[in-house]
Amino acid sequence: MPTTSISVEKTIRDRAAKKAKADMISFSAVVRVLLIDYANGRIRIGSQSVEEYQVERIDVDKKTQNLMDEVVSEWNK
Repeated sequence: MPTTSISVEKTIRDRAAKKAKADMISFSAVVRVLLIDYANGRIRIGSQSVEEYQVERIDVDKKTQNLMDEVVSEWNK
């Protein structure tokens, strides 16, 4: 099997290796599984917010609302 080198921060690598050992699998097996799942579309890289947001209604004048509507329209092009 060909080998590939990747750069990973030592602290991240050490934490992952420690967890892999606790799970009784090799670090390289963890990397292989993650890469296979990513390649097969089973893992998506992205970000998720864990904070809860409160929605608040803010009244604005007509001129400001028109400006905001124009901005949204440009975003959606």
